[in-house]
Amino acid sequence: MRLASFGAVCLIGAMTCALSGCAGDGTGLDTNGRPLDGNGGDGSDTLQPTFQSIQEQVFTPICTACHAGAAAPLGLRLEAGASYALLVNASSVEVPALMRVQPGNPDASYLIQKLEGTAAVGGRMPLNGTPLPQATIDVIRQWITDGATDGTAGVSSDSLSEVAKLTAVLPISGKAMSQSTRDIVVTSSVELDTSLLQAGLVTLRASGGDGEFDSGNEILVPVEVTVRSQLPTVLAITPRSMLAADTYELRIAGDGPVALADFQARAIDGDGNSTPGGDFVLRFTVETTR
Repeated sequence: MRLASFGAVCLIGAMTCALSGCAGDGTGLDTNGRPLDGNGGDGSDTLQPTFQSIQEQVFTPICTACHAGAAAPLGLRLEAGASYALLVNASSVEVPALMRVQPGNPDASYLIQKLEGTAAVGGRMPLNGTPLPQATIDVIRQWITDGATDGTAGVSSDSLSEVAKLTAVLPISGKAMSQSTRDIVVTSSVELDTSLLQAGLVTLRASGGDGEFDSGNEILVPVEVTVRSQLPTVLAITPRSMLAADTYELRIAGDGPVALADFQARAIDGDGNSTPGGDFVLRFTVETTR
């Protein structure tokens, strides 16, 4: 099991749009190609080098024209609640040697390369649209230089009464996943003690072709678990080989002698009843790549 391997992801989603023939329509931009703020003003005056500001003024109004929902190109969703987990410390699909967002290094971040038009693959983002002003890109660069945090740094689970709830970012629960998608990505609402993952708390099983998980023909799929981010806690579960077309069950232990927990030793609320305990279970299908 591989822990604390950091990387990042951002507007590769826009780049993915390029390869899929998806182009932005200018929604969220003024006549000069600058992001609009929530009041219809010029976002160049209000955009800040913080994840929240970039999400609200760039990702949401511009990138989600393509990169949203279960059909997002290459699985890159840039909606609020999903984008950070799929950008930061996440390998680019097109150029796996590069992180979509590599904290502290904007020049090596695929997102910046796509925005500035220097990437070796594909066109400049937004594809067939007005390039973002360099001033806007510089703000995104500064966010990455500053560490590409999501703004919760310094907020620990010790100060929170909330029980940790897990959310599947990729794939979306109940939705299909392409064979070409490498990682299953799960986020937590509370910082987790990820050292517990060494106890083998994450399992992935294939149904054996019948879509059931109690018939005795299930197949255990070896995986590696990477902690993309500690705060917020983002886990990437990577099968060691390409998944065959089948139904799968991901299970993260919230019960038993050892369970995934926060730093107050409270187990995750895996079953969603607002109390600690219960396994987190995600079932999804994998479709053959065409």
